Amino acid sequence: MRKLSIIAFLLTLVASLLWQPQIASADELTGHAHETGLRYLISKDAIVQDANGSYRPNDNVTRGEFASYLSKVLKLGANDGKIFTDVPDTYMYLADIQLAATAGIITGYADGTFKPDAAISRQHMAIMLERAIDFLKIPKGTSSITFKDNAAIIKDYRPAVAVGAHLGIINGSNGYFMPEKNATIGQAATFIQRLMLLSDDSTVDTSTYAIKEIANGALVGNQGYSSFDAADKALTKNTQVIVQKDKIVKMTSGYVVTNNYVALNSETIKDQISVAGNTEMEYISSDATQVKVQLAGQIGYLKQADVTLIPFSLSKGRSYYSNENGEIKHTLYDYNTNKYSSSYVYGKAPAFMKQGEKYFSWNGIYFTNGNGSSKGDAYNYYQFLPARATTQYTAEELDAYIMNKLAEIESTGITLYKDATTKSKLIGLGQTLKEVEANSKINAMLILALAQHESAYGMSDHAQKLNNLFGLYVYDTNPLNKEFESVAANINELVEKFLQPNYITPGGSSGRNYANGAVVGSKALGFNVKYASDPYWGAKIAGHYYRAEKVLGFKDANNPYTIGLTTSNGLNVRTDASTSNSPLFTYARSGMPVIVTNTGTNGWYEVLSDKLHSGTAYISKDYIQVINTVK
Repeated sequence: MRKLSIIAFLLTLVASLLWQPQIASADELTGHAHETGLRYLISKDAIVQDANGSYRPNDNVTRGEFASYLSKVLKLGANDGKIFTDVPDTYMYLADIQLAATAGIITGYADGTFKPDAAISRQHMAIMLERAIDFLKIPKGTSSITFKDNAAIIKDYRPAVAVGAHLGIINGSNGYFMPEKNATIGQAATFIQRLMLLSDDSTVDTSTYAIKEIANGALVGNQGYSSFDAADKALTKNTQVIVQKDKIVKMTSGYVVTNNYVALNSETIKDQISVAGNTEMEYISSDATQVKVQLAGQIGYLKQADVTLIPFSLSKGRSYYSNENGEIKHTLYDYNTNKYSSSYVYGKAPAFMKQGEKYFSWNGIYFTNGNGSSKGDAYNYYQFLPARATTQYTAEELDAYIMNKLAEIESTGITLYKDATTKSKLIGLGQTLKEVEANSKINAMLILALAQHESAYGMSDHAQKLNNLFGLYVYDTNPLNKEFESVAANINELVEKFLQPNYITPGGSSGRNYANGAVVGSKALGFNVKYASDPYWGAKIAGHYYRAEKVLGFKDANNPYTIGLTTSNGLNVRTDASTSNSPLFTYARSGMPVIVTNTGTNGWYEVLSDKLHSGTAYISKDYIQVINTVK
């Protein structure tokens, strides 16, 4: 289960630093993790060798040293003679400390001291870096980044930490910032070089911004500008883009692809959404440091360093949908290899899809064809079927399907599936799944589809060794190898600690706001919003359900539930067809899928409650739009 790790994207280091001077021969810095940053500070005469000829890259950096580095790199010149009581006239970094104080980059302590020889803490380093960002007039963008140990950061310094992390200058580890921890000289050098990569220091960032034009599938021209703002003002055509180091940083239209795992701060639902690398998103706008995107209707910002901007006219390939013999097939494009990498079928194709034509969709619901013309919307039945549905298949039929599927994958000869018919942890699960369905009101076939996807049909290492069918606690950045005493215990944990309290119950009964509709869904709505970083996870789960139905005779699709979408924010769900009693629960967002069981109750629809409830539930028919699903 590739689930949300709220701060995961802060763990990613800047992949490479782009400047390195010529080196005559190997020395103590050659191959050092912070070599490029150290050599940059050496070139600025900020770091010098000690009496033993060492640059001491692994020693803790002091407050005085860090202030001196910033002073020299920023070429500070104004000195108002600021005096700290513990910085004597003979102190080797006196002038640099005074320059940094004059520039407002350091302030010292309330008692008039600076503590120049104390090892600098990470939080004090963050505040100095933020002041340097302000001094350089680097755009900060919008950031609400927090770490797991945010409460340990001095309150007034938390915005500085968030800004530094957002701009990729500083980072944490496993979601923690460790504010009181000290940094080495090497680490300090890397932080400062990252800072200067965002500035106009030509010794770090050797290329200026340039305007290029898209012509015949290539970028031509190279009109240079000293800043992003200057280049932006010079844009005159829709076919022009702004580039920096041959990376497109602004365009008129196109799409955005994530270079790595990131977290998108969605302004739409006021929450963070995990996003896998290689994910396509709509481009809205960009500036020098960040890109505004739309992911399945979720609007938010990502750092320039984390994404690639691709104008439509320069696209070498793109994920698409097609009608293959009446079924909808999703073919995925890998931007690392620039090749189509995989595909999957997940249901019947909607009527408007013609065979032999490619279709595109940002959310798996609304589709356009190759020329961008709107072709229609389609809600896949299995992808948007609420979890409270009951499958019509018996325990025996589920077991028969499981064995049929295991025989099929075993016959492929793939090593992972060797002896699947005797070793898979899915064998004999039918009765357990139906008992969960009866007791917890969660579709047995849905849980089976989830198990098949997350456990490689019960053959993954986590399934085989830990009885973990769903990758519970296996996060993108911090896996926890929890062992379950049985597969049944693992299923109960999924239901009782994940699905029931957090993903199905509106508002989250455990206080977590993971409930965005009780369907597997997509990044637009459903479990997929928070449960998985893969934007197509919900469709892939739906595909397992569909393929099981295909083998078993489409009992569920041939006797389908009526599905509707709520049309109002703050919509109350009642225990009777009136407003006289307190609501059973409230949907905070509109567009939530519900199962409608009766439409003839005097202006009300009877629905299956997403909150576990033994009785009936009602919603005013004025706030439900019944949809046609593809099945």
